[in-house]
Amino acid sequence: MSKNDLYSLMIEESESGHVAYTNFVTAYSTDKPELVYCFFEGDEDKKYYGGRITMKYQKEFEDFTCGGRDFVLKAIELIKNRTEYNEAKVLFFIDKDYTDDKVEDKLYVTPCYSIENFYSTKDTLKRILNREFNMKEKDENFIKILDLYTTLLTNYHNELLLLNAWLSCQYDIRIKTKMSTRLNINEVLKNYFKNNDNMFDVDLNLRANIFDELKNKDILENILFKDAPKITDDLLDEKLVLFNSNDFNKACMFRGKFELKFFIDFLKRLKEEATAKEQKILTKKYKCSLSFKLEDSISVLTQYSNTPNCLIEFLDEHLRVA
Repeated sequence: MSKNDLYSLMIEESESGHVAYTNFVTAYSTDKPELVYCFFEGDEDKKYYGGRITMKYQKEFEDFTCGGRDFVLKAIELIKNRTEYNEAKVLFFIDKDYTDDKVEDKLYVTPCYSIENFYSTKDTLKRILNREFNMKEKDENFIKILDLYTTLLTNYHNELLLLNAWLSCQYDIRIKTKMSTRLNINEVLKNYFKNNDNMFDVDLNLRANIFDELKNKDILENILFKDAPKITDDLLDEKLVLFNSNDFNKACMFRGKFELKFFIDFLKRLKEEATAKEQKILTKKYKCSLSFKLEDSISVLTQYSNTPNCLIEFLDEHLRVA
């Protein structure tokens, strides 16, 4: 198949506006055998993966934003078995979402819901406390903050348990029925996760009742997501049992954007507490020059976020020089 034929096929099989696949066809060159071609769901992904590719492996890469998970998978389908690209260093990256998908060949799948879950971990918090607040691990304030974070995160997960379970059921239905439409989650729920509204009060407590509506199935289906398929109580109860089981890691498997919002809001309030004239929680003041903003957190905090072993193994396999 010629480049022109593949170009036409890509245009035909992809939705209008998603041109990542065709961009690869025109960008690929045999004159740059070491260039890595990386396909990502969105622009935020390259901020996380890019540094890990260039710093450790000294590889130059060209990125292609596909505009969604399904389109990354479509790119694999279109490019594989094309002999003209057999020698190309092509890698694909997607979020796990609510699936059981795993790493396969040149496709990397996050072990958690999304890359945002790599940021909102206790290990990430430890690094930030140490390097940005200059807290030592044995300090009583360091230990106090970690304990508080763990408690608040558990409470937060309880608040969003039904929402995550309901969204997971919606995902299952979409896959089963092969629906192409998606819920516009960010837009519909924007009033509950506003960038400038902190979910914590000045005493670092979750503000009361702010997620009450998201714990109501009727509100989800009849007000917020009126066009979404209805979920039976049995299906939702089954998902809730799974999500409440002891071996289910909510911090890993709940929707990443919700987790990141929690993390950034916590850090904002913590900085206010640490730098205030008088502390309510901490026993002393700490300096912190870093600004915690949700909109640029993926790039600003990437150095502190987790790098799972499966990602290291995946990049080693495809990029390490023997």
